[in-house]
Amino acid sequence: MDGFQTALLVLAAVLVGALLPLVVQLYSILHTLRQVLEKGARDIAEGTKTVHAIADRIDRLTSGLEKDGKLDTLVSGLTAVSETVVQLRDTLKIASAVGAAVVPAVGAAVRAWRSHPAPEGSGEEDPAGADKPGGSREAPAEVAELLKKEVAR
Repeated sequence: MDGFQTALLVLAAVLVGALLPLVVQLYSILHTLRQVLEKGARDIAEGTKTVHAIADRIDRLTSGLEKDGKLDTLVSGLTAVSETVVQLRDTLKIASAVGAAVVPAVGAAVRAWRSHPAPEGSGEEDPAGADKPGGSREAPAEVAELLKKEVAR
C-alpha cells in the first residue's frame, strides 16, 4: 500500500467516525418529531370528533325547535331581552350623569344653608345657636332625608 491509499483510508475512517454520531442524532430527532406529530394528529382527530358531536347536537336542537315553532318565539324573546338591556344601559348612563350633577349641588346647598344664619326677624328659631361662635344651623328634615337616600344609592 502506498502512502496515497493510506491517506485515503485514514480520511474515510475519520469521516465515518464523524458522520456516525450525526446519523444517530438525526435518527433520534426524526423519531421524536414523528411521535410529536402522531400525538398532535390524535389530538386533532379527537377535537374534530368533539366539534362534530357538538354540531350534531345543535342541529338536533334547532330542528326540534323549528319543528315545534318555538324557534321564532325564542329568537323574538332574545331580541326583546337584548333591547331591554340596551335601554337599561342608556337609562343608567343618564341616571349616573344626573346623579353626578345633583348630589354635589344638594351638598353645596346644604353647606350654604348651614353656613348662613337666618335673618333676624324672619321668625325662624336657632336651636343650635348659629349666631353664636362655633354654632351651626341644622338642615331641615327633608334635605337630610334626601341626602340619606342619595348616600344609600
